[in-house]
Amino acid sequence: MSRSVFFSLVIASVSSAQESEPDAGVAEPVAAVVNPVAPATAVEVDAGVAVAAAAEEPAFKASVHGSVRFAGSYVNAFPLDADGTRLSPTPIESRIRVNPELRYRAFGLVAEFDAVTGALYGTPGGNLVGARVPFPALKPAELRQLYLEYRWDWGGARLGLQTNHFGLGMLANAGARDAEPGDFGHQHFGSLAARALLLTRPFKSWGGGWLAVEPVAAFDLVVRDSTVDLYDGDRALQGIFGVRLNVDEKNNLGLFAIYRSSRPLNSITGERSTDVLVIDASAQWRFFDALDLGAEVAGITGTTTQTRTPENPLIQVRQLGAVVKANYKVGRFGFLLDSGFASGDSNPYDDQLTNFRFDRDYKVGLVLFDQVIGWQSARSAWRAADANLVGVAPEGVSLLPTGGAVTGAFYVFPRVRVRFANLVDVYGGPLFAFATAPLTDPFNTRVLAGGVPVNFLNGLGSGMLGTELDLGASIKHRFDFGLTVTAVLEGGLLLPGGALSDAGGKPMGPVGLGRLRLSAAY
Repeated sequence: MSRSVFFSLVIASVSSAQESEPDAGVAEPVAAVVNPVAPATAVEVDAGVAVAAAAEEPAFKASVHGSVRFAGSYVNAFPLDADGTRLSPTPIESRIRVNPELRYRAFGLVAEFDAVTGALYGTPGGNLVGARVPFPALKPAELRQLYLEYRWDWGGARLGLQTNHFGLGMLANAGARDAEPGDFGHQHFGSLAARALLLTRPFKSWGGGWLAVEPVAAFDLVVRDSTVDLYDGDRALQGIFGVRLNVDEKNNLGLFAIYRSSRPLNSITGERSTDVLVIDASAQWRFFDALDLGAEVAGITGTTTQTRTPENPLIQVRQLGAVVKANYKVGRFGFLLDSGFASGDSNPYDDQLTNFRFDRDYKVGLVLFDQVIGWQSARSAWRAADANLVGVAPEGVSLLPTGGAVTGAFYVFPRVRVRFANLVDVYGGPLFAFATAPLTDPFNTRVLAGGVPVNFLNGLGSGMLGTELDLGASIKHRFDFGLTVTAVLEGGLLLPGGALSDAGGKPMGPVGLGRLRLSAAY
């Protein structure tokens, strides 16, 4: 079976907790992997201010912030597989988030809870698609963060459950912020880790630019990310070391090295093991108070047995991902340009795994990645695990669904935003996406095509993924007493390309989406 679509090893990483919403039977195991790593962002400990502030402010402080979000989407029916199975997702989602915080001098206790979070209605059941889908199932409650923090004049430390976010969020994303006007989509998941973290500013006494230099070290037990879920029996440990030039939120550079080792709980030797090293570099900088530029690039190298076959019991991981974002503001106009690259895997049967996958909360457009490929890959996983079709499910099949993430693709996404009366933003533009390697469905490839790589519709899966036209409008108002209310209406139309064609070479028909999101934050 093909492993190019299964895995692109996503590491869980050092991360910043500051991001809260302002607002069976195939003979061999399935060859697949999905980023075993997702680098980590340094915690946003404002080390240089902590002690001075403590002298000027009350010794004890308590605060509670919260938000409520409701959203409804409609997608016209589109094909999930070569047999003509179709799906029209219409999820109705909710989320209540509460962020209590206690501080006594340099000590802090921070928590974050979600309630009634996930899809209330409108998503398919387990008799149609696999478990990893673009919309999470409804949960009555979820603990996202609970950690202790201590700050001193030249550093800070945290211990406990924390969200992971690094750089632009391509590899590790806290899933805490919905898109600002000009960007599209909203986040559902978030990467979580039980973490011990140390951040310092050792050159603070030197003054000047040395104040911004921050070495960071952390050790994680990954609780959840795009690849691992501790509650499903996965165990991933990782060590992180890096350094940031942290001037402020809009001006920073970071370079991190992450080593990750992943095994199932109570595993036997060699079972589903992954050992990888990730190097991740990111930068965000503002020029002339008008131009914001950001970039992130990550390389992953190591070995895994999660995609092993009888011919290749140990697979070499070699993956590359990169994103660039630009936002230029002039008057009430904004001009945005996003571009990204996720390496693909042109040979699913060798001993190299090169398919890269972004974090599923890093959103690009509305329809192609988040809906069509997200649901088609979930259908593929269900078929590959269906005892009536294959007998015993191949190992690693649960990692086939992308969850809506960008994978094996290159894209360019220019957009324009216009603001009216400092209250309403209207924005939109075309997304052009291309496959960096043939889009491959392991079930179709092995069972239906006799080993010839084919996509979810039994087509060749190469070339252009499609052109997507996205348009949105946002109304946002902040009241004097601190409440911010937002309403967002978005729509997208995907015109599929040759990579989403059927066995006769005919691309699937257009797919449209409409979504309304209402939120309030305090």
